[in-house]
Amino acid sequence: MDTTDNEDTETVGQSSPADLETPYTTETRTKSAYDTDSAKQETTDDTPAGTPGYVVFYIPRFLFWMWVAIIAFCIVYFAGMFFINRIMFGFKVEEEILEDLGLEGVTLFRNHDRDDDGYLSLEEFEPLAHRLLETNVTSSYELIIHDTDEVVTLHTAFKPILLSSMSSRDNNSQIPGKLDSLHGLKNWLNVNIAHRNLAAKHFKLFLPKGNVDSSSLGKVYNIIKPSQQEKGAPLSSNRYYPPVVSDNEVPLHLMLTMFHSRPFLHSRFAHQVAAACIRAFNDEYIHIIFRIHAEFQLNEPPFYPFWFTPAQFAGHLIIHRDGRHIKYFHMYVPADKKLNIDMEWMNEPREMGNMEVDIGYMPKMAATIAAPSRPVIQNGIDIRNDTINLTDIESITHQMTWKEEISVKEAEKNLQLHFYPFKKVEYHNFTDLFALAHKENKLVHQVLLWGALDDQSC
Repeated sequence: MDTTDNEDTETVGQSSPADLETPYTTETRTKSAYDTDSAKQETTDDTPAGTPGYVVFYIPRFLFWMWVAIIAFCIVYFAGMFFINRIMFGFKVEEEILEDLGLEGVTLFRNHDRDDDGYLSLEEFEPLAHRLLETNVTSSYELIIHDTDEVVTLHTAFKPILLSSMSSRDNNSQIPGKLDSLHGLKNWLNVNIAHRNLAAKHFKLFLPKGNVDSSSLGKVYNIIKPSQQEKGAPLSSNRYYPPVVSDNEVPLHLMLTMFHSRPFLHSRFAHQVAAACIRAFNDEYIHIIFRIHAEFQLNEPPFYPFWFTPAQFAGHLIIHRDGRHIKYFHMYVPADKKLNIDMEWMNEPREMGNMEVDIGYMPKMAATIAAPSRPVIQNGIDIRNDTINLTDIESITHQMTWKEEISVKEAEKNLQLHFYPFKKVEYHNFTDLFALAHKENKLVHQVLLWGALDDQSC
C-alpha cells in the first residue's frame, strides 16, 4: 500500500486476520498544527500495504477557535434580535431602524404604543407631543443662594394615601391584558426629596405687589397669575410631563417636586394655581395665608396617565416686608375631612368616556421650614448646604405681636370666595341646619355630595 504524506492528511495501514472479515473503517481525528510532525513519524515504511487504516484530518487550532467564535456570535446576535423584537417590544423592528434609533429610541416608541400594534395613533402620540413641545426638565432649574442671603431648610412629611378609603379598593384596577393603571399610586410610598435648602428671597413670590397697610388686610391676590388657557376649556388629561414653568414659578414648582417629581402647577380644571391673603402685619413682618391648587401625574409610559389632585395646599408664611428674612413657613394638604384627594385615570387611549374617577384620604402631606432663616455665612462658616434640623417652629406664630390683624378663619373664607364664588351663599352643617331654619322660618335645601364643593376633592 502506498503511503501518502503531506501537511494535512496521513494514511496509516494496519492488518490483522480479523480485518479480512470486517468492513473497512475510517476514523477522522483533529489535531493541532504542532502535532503534525510527530504524527508523520508514526507512519513508517514498515506498515504493511493493502490494509485498512485511519484517515486523519489536521485543522490548525486558530482556525478551529475562529469558527467557534463566529458560530457563537451568530447564536447570540439572532437570539438577541428575537428577544428585542418579540419579547421586549412585541413587534418586529427592522435592523436598520434599531441601529438608527438605538435601544433607547425604540423603547420610547414602545412605551407610547399602548396597544402594541407597532403604530402610534393620535391619542397615543398626544402625550409624546406634549413632552416634545412643553417638557419641563426639572433638573435644569437652579435657585442660587448667594453669600449675602439667608437660608432655610424645608422638610417634608408624608403618609401615602389609604387605599382602603377609595371606593374602588375592591375592584381589580388591572384590566385583563393591560397594565395596572394604579401602578404609580400604589408605588408612591415616600417623598421624592426629604429636605431642601432655599434662600429666604425665594419666598418673595408670596408677597403682594405694593406696600402693605390697613387697606391690604384681608385682600386676596394671585401668587401666580392664571394663564389664558385656564379660562377656557380644561387642559388635556392625556399627558405625563409638566410644561415649562416661568421664572417666578420655579420656587413653588421645586417645593412641590419634593413630594413627587411630576407636579403640575397649572391644573387641568378650574380653579388653578395659587392665591394669598394678608392676615396680619406689623412694622417689620407680614403674616400671609395662602392656598394652592396643583396636581401630580403619577404614571409614566407605558402606563396610562393617572392624575392625583389634592383638595388644596393650605399654608402660612411669616416673612419680613422686604423678603430678606422668614420666621415661619408651613404648607400642607388639610386632613380634617374624611376625603381629601381626587383621582382620575385612563384605561384606554381615548380620553373622553374612558376616565375613571375616585376619591380617597391621605393622612399627611406637608412641608415646613426647620427654623427661621439664618445668614449663609455664620462665624466664617458657610451653611448654605447644611441641613438645619427641625425646631419648635410652631411656637413662633404665637410669639408675634401684630399691629393689625384678622382671624385665620376670616382669611381662609376670603380665599374660598376667591376660588369659589358660590360660597357667598352661606352653607351650614347638617346638625345645626334645622334649628337655624326654625329660628329664621326658612325652608331647608339639602345638598348631598361625594366629597366637597369648596376644594378639589370632589
